[in-house]
This record gives sequence, C-alpha cells and structure tokens, in this order.
Amino acid sequence: MVYRTFGWVQNPSDFRKLKKTVQVFDPSSDHYKKMKDHLIKEEIYFPEDKEKFQNALDNCVSEFSYRDLVGDSFDKNHKRAKKRSDSVANSLLQISILPQSAKTKSKRYTDNWTADGFLRWAVSLNFVSYNRVKDTFKITTLGKKFSESKDDSEEENNILKKVMLRYPPATRILSLLDNSKSGMTKFSIGNQLGFIGEKGFTSYDEDLMIDWLKSADSKELAKIRVDVEGTSDKYARMICGWLSKLNLVKKKTTTYLNSKNESITGFQEYSITAEGAHAIRQANGSSKNKMLPKFVMWEFLATEKSEGDSRSREYIRTRRAYTLKALKNNHTLDTVLSFLKLHNIREEKQTLISDLQKLISFGIRISINKESVILRDDIVDFTIPNETFSLVESNIAFEKIKNQFRKHSKIPEKYLVLFDIAFDPKRNRDFEIITAGLFKDIYGLKAVHLGGGNKPDGAIYNKKFGIILDTKAYGGGYGKNIGQIDEMVRYIEDNSKRDIERNPNEWWEVFDADIPSDQYYYLWVSGKFKKTFKEQLYQTHLRTNVNGGGLEVYQLLLGADAVQKKNLDVNEIPKYMKNEVIEFVPTEENDPECV
Repeated sequence: MVYRTFGWVQNPSDFRKLKKTVQVFDPSSDHYKKMKDHLIKEEIYFPEDKEKFQNALDNCVSEFSYRDLVGDSFDKNHKRAKKRSDSVANSLLQISILPQSAKTKSKRYTDNWTADGFLRWAVSLNFVSYNRVKDTFKITTLGKKFSESKDDSEEENNILKKVMLRYPPATRILSLLDNSKSGMTKFSIGNQLGFIGEKGFTSYDEDLMIDWLKSADSKELAKIRVDVEGTSDKYARMICGWLSKLNLVKKKTTTYLNSKNESITGFQEYSITAEGAHAIRQANGSSKNKMLPKFVMWEFLATEKSEGDSRSREYIRTRRAYTLKALKNNHTLDTVLSFLKLHNIREEKQTLISDLQKLISFGIRISINKESVILRDDIVDFTIPNETFSLVESNIAFEKIKNQFRKHSKIPEKYLVLFDIAFDPKRNRDFEIITAGLFKDIYGLKAVHLGGGNKPDGAIYNKKFGIILDTKAYGGGYGKNIGQIDEMVRYIEDNSKRDIERNPNEWWEVFDADIPSDQYYYLWVSGKFKKTFKEQLYQTHLRTNVNGGGLEVYQLLLGADAVQKKNLDVNEIPKYMKNEVIEFVPTEENDPECV
C-alpha cells in the first residue's frame, strides 16, 4: 500500500486555483464541463489517457486515482522528462492549473509536482477526501459548498476562513501571533511550528539569518531573503500568505542597517489583525461560541521518510494518532502510555512528552502539568491503518540517545535533529545553519553563518578567540579529504593575511576586532569521523601552524549540555584545540547512557 503525506503544503497559494482543483471532482461545475467539452481533447497528450479521461467525464465520474489526478513527468516519447519544459500533460489536475507563464507562452498545463501540491492543499483543508486503501480522492460536503460558491463572494471568504480555523498549523500561527507583542518573521514562527527537531521541520535561527543578511554582498542578498529557509520557515511563510489574503494576518517589510551602515531590505514580518485575533478566540471557544473542531488525518502526523526506510514514518504517525485518541479519555502520562501499549506501541515517557510538545507546535492545544495532560481541543475523528509498523534499528538507537538528552538535559528539541542531519549529505545547509545556531544559543558564543564561494561555513567567536567552522554531513562518516584540507588552509591564511586582493569578500570582518592574532582556531564538525581524519588534522596544522580539531555531533551536544550545567567554561574551549578529535565529556564508546 502507498502511504501519502497531507497536512503540510509548501508552494500553492492561489485560492482560485485551489477552487479549480476542487471542481475537478464536481460534475456540476463549469470547470468539469470545460474539461469534458474541450480541455481533455486539446491538452492531454497520449491517446490512451485522452480516451480514459473522456470516458470518465462523459459518465460524470467524480472519484479519481492519484495517478489520474497528478500524473507523471513524461516527455512526448513516454519517457521520463529530463526537464519540466519537456513534460506533456497526462492528468486532470495538470490541465486544470494554468502555470504563471500561460499568458506569455503557449503551454496551457502545469507539471505533476505542482498538481500534487494543489491536491495536498485541497485534502489538507478537507475540501477533498482521501481513500488510502484505493488511493482515490473525491469531493467532501464542504468541498461542494466551496466549488459552488461565487468567486470573491462573502460565502467563499467565510468558507476559507472556517477551514483555516479548523486547520491546526494555521491556528498555531494565529495563536503565536496573537500572543506576540511585536511582528514575527517566518523564522521566529517556524521555530515554533510543526514537529520540531524532525526531518521535514527544520527552522533557522532568526538572529543568525539577520546577521547573515547584514554581512552578505549584493549578489547574495536576494537569494538569502527568498531561497534560504528551513522547511518549517517555508510552511510559516506560505500559511501566513493564505491568512493575509483572508485579512487574518498582515505583512510588513522591514529594513536593517548592514555591516557597512547601509539600509537594506530585511525579512518580512507578520502580525495578527483585529479580525484574526477575534477569529482565533472564537474558534478556540468562548462563553458565547462553541469551539471549532480541528481537522486531522493520520497522514498529517509526520512527513519525511528516511532513505531506505519505508516504515519509521508510518510508525511515528501511528504513535501520534493513538496518542491523540488516548487523550480523549486519559489525562495522565502513565494512562496514555498504557493506552499505547494496548495498541502494541511501547515507548519511554520522554518520547511521549516529546510527541505531546510536537503536537502542540503542530496546532493541537494540550496542557501538560507534571504528570497531568489535558486535551483542550475537539478533534474530528480520523482513521488509522490497520497495520503494524516499527522503527528501524538506526532510528531506535538515535531515539534512545535523544531520550537521554530529553531526560537529563535542557537542550531544545530543535537541536537534537543534528543526530539525523549530520549523516544526511542532502542537508548540508541545514547542518551548517543549525550547528551555528547551537553555538550561539547554547554555548553563548557569537555565531555567523557564512557559506557561499570562498568562505567557510561559519565563524564562531567571542572577544577572546575565534573559530573557523566547517561542517561535513556524510552518511558513513567523514575521513581525510585533500581538497577540503586545501580549503581550510586557504580560510586560515585568508584570516591571517586579510588581503582583499587575495580574497575581496572579506569574510573575516565578522570576527571581533579585539581577538588576539594567535587566538584563532579551525574546527570541523561531523556526525562521525573515520580513522583517516586524524591525518587531515595533522596536515592542516602542519601547513598553517594553527591549532584546531574535529567535533562529532554527540560531543557537540554533550558540550552544550555541559555549558548549560556550568561544567564547561566556553573560554576554555581553546584548550581542547589540540589537532585531534575533541572530547568535551569523557564517554564510553557507543554509550548513550552517559548523558
């Protein structure tokens, strides 16, 4: 069986196209008639698809498979398209959602990726229902009302507002804004949104991003403002966009002074409107209003699956789904854990507490007070697959380590994701920014993310010392790499010589001017180092006469815990720079209990 993801939408934002998506399932709609009368004939490329869709619509079919709705990325030869512009129309949603370039180009259909996004959106707002056994979709009663409402009418507007107030991530954002005394950027919202600390829910530190923007050159500015964001930050930006169109949220452009004392455009800030504040309070239930029940599906409760692991995501969804069902009649942590055991889910209390906190940031109102836990929302009943799922061994091991941190430290959950991303080469930028954020938030050092051409990943410093930071995410561990030795040597020499002819971007200017010239160090951070890495440290020191080291993520977090507990003075960190792999806290090999 295919298990899909709903509840989280990154790109669609056009309510008109959303309505077209819903009208695909409504035989009485004008759009359905247009598809039947001419769109299928004119736009669908392959004859077999054209015949299949025409027969379906001629017979007023209103339930369609995922393949019929989203299609694939095929070229005219029915081979996988090498680029989007080569793909041909082969699904109902592809011919329903016009691309932005439709007015200037002849292409009158979209790609399968965009079609999938609009379908997810329609399902997430309960306009379209999903049958996971058949992998098919059809319109809901609410979707029918939306389909029949007049464009830009008060009825349409009220329907959209109502579904937003039943959609947990939207109510989470409205509540955050309602409780904030000032505007919030996508980063400050994303930092408190979704299943924090998991793949698919990264958020970048707001101060770190603002500092990066201030230190960026003119070529980097637009890219940082638009393209550099965690997935939760992107969800925050998209949902705020929907809410602003409904006058529940307002947007404001900010300005900052950069490192050259010039005014630059900053990140957009969001704040709640009077109408938005009134709406969220009504939705949450007041003396005069009955609370709106939240719409939730099993498919909302985790998004990403790890490569080669098709079961852990479904296990986490099921665990959280049964947790929500348990909360209807169970009001202590122990009774919820007992309920989970009845459904063959045996977890530690720390995992349950973590799940409860993540359900809160997802948008479900839950009160936790020591051993007491109270569900404060009504939730529309939902189904759970009748199948047994389990975590893979690697995830079980990481979860045990994370639980030790949850139990014995105060490290925020968002930094425990480092155990995952440090071994994922596809998430290099996440690794760079979150590592820098940890040094800033927990170690209490100044941290600037740099990145880009001819720059290290980051600079970590205070008035006494500076560290040139490079992060390496490798699945099997990081070993000696001659090219990366050369890079680090160049960064060290750049900082030492500070010659703008040698490197005109002057990245070293981020360091504090009071740092003594002999108090600069280099540092590689990775998930795990191979034995050959020691040679890399030796060669770097030999070529520069500068000291440094390597820091594995486990020790990075143990060090953060030690700083919080005042067992490690950050000003003593230079003493650990001995051109070897650093151990802030002595541990037994592979022993997570040492936390």
